[in-house]
Amino acid sequence: MWARIYQYRSLKLSALARRVGANTDLKRIHRLGREMEEILRRDPACAAKYTDYTFWMPFNVARIGRLSLHKTPPLRVLDIGCGPGYFLAAARACGHECYGIDAPPSILSDVEKRVYSELLGALGCDAQVSPLLIERYVAMNLPLRDLDLITAFWICFNRHCQPDEWGVAEWRFFVTDALSHLRDGGTLHLELNANPDRYGPRQWYDDETLEFFRSVGTVEGGIVRVRKPKIQP
Repeated sequence: MWARIYQYRSLKLSALARRVGANTDLKRIHRLGREMEEILRRDPACAAKYTDYTFWMPFNVARIGRLSLHKTPPLRVLDIGCGPGYFLAAARACGHECYGIDAPPSILSDVEKRVYSELLGALGCDAQVSPLLIERYVAMNLPLRDLDLITAFWICFNRHCQPDEWGVAEWRFFVTDALSHLRDGGTLHLELNANPDRYGPRQWYDDETLEFFRSVGTVEGGIVRVRKPKIQP
């Protein structure tokens, strides 16, 4: 992971994890990790994995590098499905104004509720995170407008691997709604989870959905970026 970070040849990016750590309650995270050890042994894929600060913070610093957020002037950023808040903490340490949303507690498992709330608190991001469930054909009820960047990593709100996984119609509605919260020239950045059992070699989408994403933005593997056009004066 550090090799990925060093490839950007940025002292600011390389020092970012240390800067976040200086403002993080690391003892609280370590206590939580000890509490979750047995749960993690039983289910290594569950949310208890996020207690490994030494892995997930550099992982999200690398995300900052891929998005060049260590080089841009301050932006207004919304992270959909922010989970434990590592990306929010890293982006905030770069000087950005950051907000997050995730599913309400009633939707989360007990482990998710515990891990997310503790980590958001330890990282100092809890005040910037609101509960909001992303649903098909339902506009996001956000108080935020004029955002510069909306991100969503490892997307599950599209009913990933469920029989009713989103198709092109749902994605078209979501993208249109998300763009309405962006300023002119702002960017929507999506990173989808693969579903090769459903899509075969396409992995992330059917042909119609892929064609739609390409018509509104750029597609690189499971990464989709859509830029809101600037209105010419």
